[in-house]
Amino acid sequence: MSRTRYLLTLFTTGLAILLAGCGSNGSGSGSTAPLSGLKKRVLISNLETGSLALVDGQKDLVNAKTASVGSPTKMLTASGMTVILDSAVNQISIYTNSMESITAVATLEGVAADIALSPDGLTAYAAVRNVGVVEVIRTSDGAIVGTVNVPSPSRLVEGPNGHKLLAFTDGPAGNHTFFVIDTFTNTLQPSAGITDPSLNQPYIGVFDTSNTNDTAAFILTCGSECGCDGTSCGTAAGVVRVDFSGTPALTPVTGPANAFTANPVAGATVGLLNGSQLFIAGTLPKPLAGACPATVPSCGSLQVIDTGSLTVTATVPITDGLHQRMAMTSSNRVYVGATNCTIGPNVSNQVRGCLSIFNTGTSATVFPTESSFRQDFNVTSFQPISNRNVIYVIQAGELDIFDINADAPAASITPIDFIGNVIGVVQIDP
Repeated sequence: MSRTRYLLTLFTTGLAILLAGCGSNGSGSGSTAPLSGLKKRVLISNLETGSLALVDGQKDLVNAKTASVGSPTKMLTASGMTVILDSAVNQISIYTNSMESITAVATLEGVAADIALSPDGLTAYAAVRNVGVVEVIRTSDGAIVGTVNVPSPSRLVEGPNGHKLLAFTDGPAGNHTFFVIDTFTNTLQPSAGITDPSLNQPYIGVFDTSNTNDTAAFILTCGSECGCDGTSCGTAAGVVRVDFSGTPALTPVTGPANAFTANPVAGATVGLLNGSQLFIAGTLPKPLAGACPATVPSCGSLQVIDTGSLTVTATVPITDGLHQRMAMTSSNRVYVGATNCTIGPNVSNQVRGCLSIFNTGTSATVFPTESSFRQDFNVTSFQPISNRNVIYVIQAGELDIFDINADAPAASITPIDFIGNVIGVVQIDP
């Protein structure tokens, strides 16, 4: 080998080692360092300005990098890809985390009511309610690779192992029925959905993580809260564990009646599984007299279900309204968010909004107050920030940064003031 060729080989080898050692940012999409240089990145969707803001999740500062999306709302991230629901036009946008930009747009048959994302980040799903389809999208280029006919799909839940997708619908088609989509074949299994008289308007599902095939889930039914009048479907809310690995087997949650209703389950529109405890929340249209504390004259309920015995073990009051957001923090708090709740009394320009915080250790519930001058008090998104004692809470179109040990906005953090109406938050780094 000549000296020149030998030196070239050494240079090339050294360059390869140098590039390989540049390190990964943990974004899940290769080893390229993020363009912004941030190690803990958080995306905030702004409905009014039509943009995504990039926030430093370590220092709680807004970065200069932004991305344009027409009317962004819900966001989901997995394995280096983030999908964004556009609430105004028939498309969803795909954001590649390593590139910190929109890299593809999927054109749908109509405006999406909800989205889901596979754990590997390769496939997204859009529920197009007005057309009656769930569209399957390849995230690498936004191509539509499948279409599943589902009557009026409104909400989607992806299995933690990516094997099954649950679809829920409102109205007559969903009175006693929910739908299971096999993600390998993009077909309904069974083709007509799973129907049972005990399902009084299935609203959402929480997969049983002890089942690695994604063939068992806790189905939350909302009864009268979703308009069931006892004729088309029963008024009682409930939780039913459904095993759909073969012929569907349904096991309802039982237990004594609670202070909110004569049934064990008071309301169920959102759920969160933590170990063997399933937390559910909902609102009964007319709670029994005396069920709500004096400080919360109109209330919903947060209930704890033991998944082994399928019994309700605790029921506590929370704000009323439509509950669709729930998060668990490392400090063992359950954050529950609602929209269109009853606002608490105005004391020194502070009111109780739609946020409830339940401490699982002390069984105490906190109802934080906020400025009465806000445009609304809806809670639309949560994001606990990893390895920190804070959680990002989107409420009233603004970002509040809560101390998870104090159950209140962190006193030492300067709030981020966004212009517009922020609605979604997601952390895209570990």
